[in-house]
Amino acid sequence: MLKKLIIKEKIMAMTYGGIMYFPLNVNFFEDAPIELIEAKFGLVEEAAVMKLLCKMYKEKGYYLLWGEEQCTLFSHKTGIEKSCMEGIINILVEKDFFDKRCYEERHVLTSAEIQKIWLDATKRRKRELTPLPYLLIEKGNDTKAEADHKPEKEDGCIQNQKNYMQSANISPENADNSKQSKVEQSIAVKEEESPVGSLFLTPPGYAHNRQTHNYDGLMFTLQQMKIVNPEEVNAILRLSDYGKLRGYVWQVIHSTRWGEIVAKGKYLIAALVKEKKKSGC
Repeated sequence: MLKKLIIKEKIMAMTYGGIMYFPLNVNFFEDAPIELIEAKFGLVEEAAVMKLLCKMYKEKGYYLLWGEEQCTLFSHKTGIEKSCMEGIINILVEKDFFDKRCYEERHVLTSAEIQKIWLDATKRRKRELTPLPYLLIEKGNDTKAEADHKPEKEDGCIQNQKNYMQSANISPENADNSKQSKVEQSIAVKEEESPVGSLFLTPPGYAHNRQTHNYDGLMFTLQQMKIVNPEEVNAILRLSDYGKLRGYVWQVIHSTRWGEIVAKGKYLIAALVKEKKKSGC
């Protein structure tokens, strides 16, 4: 009898709570926000994002309350400086990995895609979705296919049109000195449609050293930002030393509110030129 009660309590606890497993897109570590975190902070901090997702799916299922106290505890547990963790969260929010409005208004980390994954994983549980907080997708839809777009919710959070799981078929990791990367190939397709006929610069050998540079990550990020004009791309490559890690280009990409910028390529070039003059290079 006691055993049955314990099992029943566990089932009730899981009704709205965490899950034991969750699917991961194979392009996760090539997603623009993750590439940017690796370039700015390093591989250890990049792994912290995965730990953050595991914590979310395990505890609340589809969201995580995040404030100064939670940041301090999580940083201590993962061995990451608090300032670095704050920077990671800022990137994830600014780059739409997490829903920005939910974070700013409710201090909640979540996204429409995370919620779809949770709903799909728990669709066999007996539950009522109406009382669930911070939902960005239409209540009552239990699958990824059914949960689509909902402009605004009563709790103030809105669905983010740009979900954190990208279905991009490009793989910056495949680049080497003897073979053009898939990122370059993808951008080259757009180059043919561009009125500018010049080619992209061939990166020097040292730019392929992932310990010092993230050339493919930069090319991927530029493509995501719709910066595909060869002249602009080449200028950014030169000014950034082909995506040098911890270079100024990553700071600009991270800190700028790109939704307000029309000519993104020209803006990024101007910022890099200004920094070059400031540093006397």
